[in-house]
Amino acid sequence: MGEDECFNDFEIKLMDIVNQSHQLGDPYSDRRVKQKIMRSLPDRFESKVTAIEENSGYMDMKPSEVIGRLLAYESRKVPSTTTPPKKSKGIALKASKDAKEAKHESDEDLALFVKRFNKVMGFKKKKGFGSRGQDFKKKSSFKKFEPRQERTERKGV
Repeated sequence: MGEDECFNDFEIKLMDIVNQSHQLGDPYSDRRVKQKIMRSLPDRFESKVTAIEENSGYMDMKPSEVIGRLLAYESRKVPSTTTPPKKSKGIALKASKDAKEAKHESDEDLALFVKRFNKVMGFKKKKGFGSRGQDFKKKSSFKKFEPRQERTERKGV
């Protein structure tokens, strides 16, 4: 059982292990289950473990009675005596670049963005956004087909 784990979660895990062991044909005795409970408790339960073990009826107790006493102890005492969570140590990192270098890089990034944007917009301007019919209205876009003089002269002869 972990220091920050509540006893109820631990009890559920322990009972799952005991039940699986029983299903596999290796049942735990009540004495063995009690020993495992008492051994795996964190330091915050030390006083209660000592009190239960020194009790004259400890050997006759069932695991459910031990679990009940520990749950009652946790609900009464442990929340008021818990210590605040430990603060993790912060790590100070050194900046690898100066502010001028960072500004220079952001300027380069912006310049690259503008260059690409203008390239895309220029490409669209060349292609044109209008319909193709507008190009054909101009007289310069048409060329009339005129047969060569040589061909017509040969055919006529």
